[in-house]
Amino acid sequence: MNFELRSGSQADKDWLYDLYCRTMRPCIEATWGWDEEFQSNEFNSNLAPICFLIIVFDGENIGGFCLKDNEDHLYLEMILLEPKYQKSGIGKSAMSHIMELAKKNGLPLKLSVIKKNPVKPFYEKLGFSQYDEDESFYRMQWHS
Repeated sequence: MNFELRSGSQADKDWLYDLYCRTMRPCIEATWGWDEEFQSNEFNSNLAPICFLIIVFDGENIGGFCLKDNEDHLYLEMILLEPKYQKSGIGKSAMSHIMELAKKNGLPLKLSVIKKNPVKPFYEKLGFSQYDEDESFYRMQWHS
């Protein structure tokens, strides 16, 4: 599916946090419980809007991702997609774009999945494999 990417800005802050709450709250709540003050502070401290690339489809902001460039790998810190666009192919297209960036840089792509989030099979279909886990997360990686 065709979409555009644009750099996130401070103007996206409230929309991104709202999207985070709507998409991530169920699995966070099931894992640790939801503390609004904590979630808001952590999101705003660690996931600044300028760290995101915003996914735009038909002129509408429908998601975004935060990709961190580490010395030996790229790390997908967060990917968010409006619920009505989930399972539409846009997430897969966005991941293909991110994987292509990793490939161009000759680096593996890593991410973490909260165990209560049902997306692990999605990443496995894309070729990610689990390399570690703890009580709350699966750690996954992809090599080109």
